[in-house]
Amino acid sequence: MKKVILLLVAVAFMTGCSLTQKVKTVEVTNKVEEKLPLNLPTPPALELQHVDWIIVTEANIGEVWQLLKDDKEGVALFALRKGDYERLAINIKEIRALLGEYIVVVQAYKDYYEGK
Repeated sequence: MKKVILLLVAVAFMTGCSLTQKVKTVEVTNKVEEKLPLNLPTPPALELQHVDWIIVTEANIGEVWQLLKDDKEGVALFALRKGDYERLAINIKEIRALLGEYIVVVQAYKDYYEGK
């Protein structure tokens, strides 16, 4: 008798919740959105001006100074210590690396939007 009562109680618990709740149906639809065209401007070509670098040392400073005076273009000397020159080179390397990353990102967007 105890087994029958336990069986009836178990069946009542299992079916009790399902009888009181309504089953809700959810409709799932997939809609493909068209990609908007990626209108990137064409970057202008980078045209850098040529710059002549002259390394000035204690041994050649007189010769370089005379060379600059003979050109009659005006004289301006910029000096960097060895450590500053190294930091300048590192900064230029960092700028190039960051520009390279930007180029990769822009190319990825372009490939995505143009479907290549």
